[in-house]
Amino acid sequence: MTLNLKDKIKSQLPKAALNALELCSKTADDNGFKIYLIGGVVRDLLLEKKIIDIDVTVEGNATEFCHTLSDKKICKILQVQNELKTVKALFKNDIAIDFASTRQEFYPKRGHLPVIARIGCTLEEDVLRRDFTINALAISLNEKDFGTVIDYVGGVEDIKNKILKVLHDNSFNEDPSRIIRGLKFAARFNFHRDEYTKELQEKYINTQLHDDISWTRIKSELKQTFSMNDAKVYDMFLINDTYKLVYGEKPPVKGLEIKTLVDKYSPDYVWLVYLGTVLNKPEIIEAFCLTRPEKKIFTDKNTLLKGDLNLKSTNYEIYKFFEKKSIEAVLIYYLLTKRKEPLVYLEKLMNIRVELKGEELMELGITEGKLIGKMLDEILKRKLAGTIITKADEINFVKSETK
Repeated sequence: MTLNLKDKIKSQLPKAALNALELCSKTADDNGFKIYLIGGVVRDLLLEKKIIDIDVTVEGNATEFCHTLSDKKICKILQVQNELKTVKALFKNDIAIDFASTRQEFYPKRGHLPVIARIGCTLEEDVLRRDFTINALAISLNEKDFGTVIDYVGGVEDIKNKILKVLHDNSFNEDPSRIIRGLKFAARFNFHRDEYTKELQEKYINTQLHDDISWTRIKSELKQTFSMNDAKVYDMFLINDTYKLVYGEKPPVKGLEIKTLVDKYSPDYVWLVYLGTVLNKPEIIEAFCLTRPEKKIFTDKNTLLKGDLNLKSTNYEIYKFFEKKSIEAVLIYYLLTKRKEPLVYLEKLMNIRVELKGEELMELGITEGKLIGKMLDEILKRKLAGTIITKADEINFVKSETK
């Protein structure tokens, strides 16, 4: 039975986006192009999810098609990727659509970026290079069959049954980042892996794992997945042994523990709080090509874990132990050690500051550099102990010490 989603397209897409697609449809028919909605947008239409990105595949050359649209003043071309023949175009009312040419790819080296074998292949050949059946669906945008779903791989049935299934035996060997992507989709849509996919994933993780892969792609997927701040994602990451993909170690941590802390303290790098509990191998951390602030989180984490913090530490000692460390590292330290001191620091001590400046101490009669530093430290100790609270208290303390 032919499935047509014309009504869903009209009801779920913003009117401006629908108008843009109808203009594309007419132009395609007038100029002999076959065009399709592809991938995530089709999946989300079937799931009745909010449509965020619109991707259109042109069976042939997307660049030629978009230039035809541009010549007719239907859209403005923002960006062209000549090698892949992809185009980002802007329509009225700020509707942006990504156009891609159908293409075949092959992987000359497992786990690395694919190489284009052919641009302008058939739609069926194009969808067979994709990750999961639920993302390998297309919808015709040509006028005669506008809204008709094209399903070569059983993706519609898998969406109905909430099944996540790869397209072929070599899927994870070609691109192991699909393992992380599958975790993201499973959590987002409450899908489960079929036995075939589960078996392939377990086989890859337990017998075929290798270092020589595109860690940049792995990082990108982990960042997207853990930035969801979903406790279930983290628990599945551990239960399904996905953490082994990054040569991680399984910690005694639950996803809800991390989510609770993230919600409370709002760290900038949410994804690294999750990943930082698992990722320890220096060479893998290095392979991720982290930014300077991201690297600091792991450096701080290691410093804290190797540090010596007495169980009877004073507030001052706790402050100094965690001072200048990233919040992410402090949270990871707590999750891995379950010690109370990091929470004492975050809750009570982190924002305590000496208000007096060096030049103000000089005005109060302390002129030697070393003495200024010692005095600021003494004030800090007392502020942390709660015996000095206001700036006036600080001034009075300095005056009493300089009589």
